[in-house]
Amino acid sequence: MKSTLNIFLGIWIVLFALFLPFTYSFFPNLGIDLTSSLSEITEWIASSVFGADIHSSPITSDSAAQFAQAFLLLFLAFPIAVLLRKQKRFSEIQVKQFLHTSAAYILAFFLLKYGVDKLFQFQFYAPEPNTLFTPLGMLSKDILFWSSMGTSSSYNTFMGLSEVIPGILLLHHRTRLLGGLIALGVLINVLAINFGFDITVKLLSSYLVIVAVFVLLPHLKNLTTFFLSESGSFTKPSLRLKLSSKLRLIVKTVVILLIFAEVLLSYFQIGSFNGREMEKIAHHGSYEVNEHNVSILGTSNVKRIHIHSKGYLILEDISGNFSDFPIWINSTGTIIAPNENMQVSVHHDNSTTLFGIKHDGEEQSVKCTEIDLDELPARNDSFHWTVDGMIPTHQEED
Repeated sequence: MKSTLNIFLGIWIVLFALFLPFTYSFFPNLGIDLTSSLSEITEWIASSVFGADIHSSPITSDSAAQFAQAFLLLFLAFPIAVLLRKQKRFSEIQVKQFLHTSAAYILAFFLLKYGVDKLFQFQFYAPEPNTLFTPLGMLSKDILFWSSMGTSSSYNTFMGLSEVIPGILLLHHRTRLLGGLIALGVLINVLAINFGFDITVKLLSSYLVIVAVFVLLPHLKNLTTFFLSESGSFTKPSLRLKLSSKLRLIVKTVVILLIFAEVLLSYFQIGSFNGREMEKIAHHGSYEVNEHNVSILGTSNVKRIHIHSKGYLILEDISGNFSDFPIWINSTGTIIAPNENMQVSVHHDNSTTLFGIKHDGEEQSVKCTEIDLDELPARNDSFHWTVDGMIPTHQEED
């Protein structure tokens, strides 16, 4: 029974990875297609069995339907485990070795993927212009955490290394135990962050913790002996796939190359390995309105205009309220808000920026001053050894 449960858990781990609706750069998006094929069933399970209100498809992270899909895969994994134990072509040990190796490589992939994203400063990007001017108490916890992480490139590098290093260690069976131990510690912290700050990757981070535990299960007896027993014998678990040395090397090399191709390809596609230095959308930034009682698109008393890197024009009024509008920018630099039938030409003249707005046949000009966001404390990515260095000095003018 214990052996069946071990195989059952391994199969569920592999199925979960296959059905994960992850968008890849190099791998085929198989998970999205598989998830879509089960969407009606998983949505029925979520609503009828668990009584959840369905607002998002199972492709959406942490949707009720995605949780239902994970539950459904548990039911699918058990009969597969029973059938694998009864078949004669592969021994039980070979099945376990395959599942353990698969789990290790799955875990390595996600650690490398998210770790490299942090190393290259793409996951926790610098706070957007509108976020920098949003009062602290008005930010949701997930945006607050994301923005705080984005203010420190050095901590991003540290977190990236803490994921990349165990990811690399997991790729080789001799260092897999160490990699699994480091990965488990890192992922428990990530899981606590996602729950503590209500970030919507709770299911995936929970899954990765389970995968890390599964990778460590064959070493459990040795770990217990090492930490809890004053004396005892250590046994080396048989975890390597029973393949010839040459075939094992070929398979391992191909799999590792595929993993690194997926991890790195997106950076080659966008032509950047540093998210902080990547070219932003035209006019990206914040602009202080120099006039009083300015109304734009129904927003009165506009105080600032923000251009978001994801393609949004955001208006901030004097009361601190924000209104956002999807935009795109053409080759001449003109801002187009198609849903609002609005075009905005932007002219920079020394310290003044002029927004020429055409909306529903009417035209208006709004004079603004571009704000140097790098001068804001939250965008200061400096480091001080002493508290003295953190205290600004003011020189007296003659």
